[in-house]
Amino acid sequence: MRGVGVQWVRTVNDTYSVEQMRQTLREALTTPDKGPKVVIAQTECMLNRQRREKPRQRAAIESGQRVVRERFGVDPDTCTGDHSCIRLSGCPSLTVRDNPDPLRTDPVAAVVDSCLGCGLCGEVSHAAVLCPSFYRANIVNNPTPTDRRRDRWRKRVIGWFQARIERRLAGLAA
Repeated sequence: MRGVGVQWVRTVNDTYSVEQMRQTLREALTTPDKGPKVVIAQTECMLNRQRREKPRQRAAIESGQRVVRERFGVDPDTCTGDHSCIRLSGCPSLTVRDNPDPLRTDPVAAVVDSCLGCGLCGEVSHAAVLCPSFYRANIVNNPTPTDRRRDRWRKRVIGWFQARIERRLAGLAA
């Protein structure tokens, strides 16, 4: 780069980090240095990563190993329907679907099965303070006994809270 006259060069190691990219681009746009500015993005493309990782995960699952996969989604009850997440991230796995709430007519955002799990959609939404409706879930294949105990415990606690909320709402309705 320097051989062709570029003096300002920065490398971003995690291009899926909105904060790191924002800081680098802000620095590029506000620096007093003259001439072209170059940002080198070194993160592997998620499609390439999936092509490499999926066969490895599939083989591990078939051999009985514990495998944890990340999955992202949108809570339709929390989604406001403004679709800022779709506009800002440009992710092809983000789409719209009918709102399950009959009192709301705006369609809500949804994550389809082609999601690669990069998390950029949720990070963009949270970084721009747009939407609290994104969630991340870990899918565990071939869980250990500890995983099973933890799951039973979580179900009990969540069930207790849900029953408590239901009792409270029933009391308010009466």
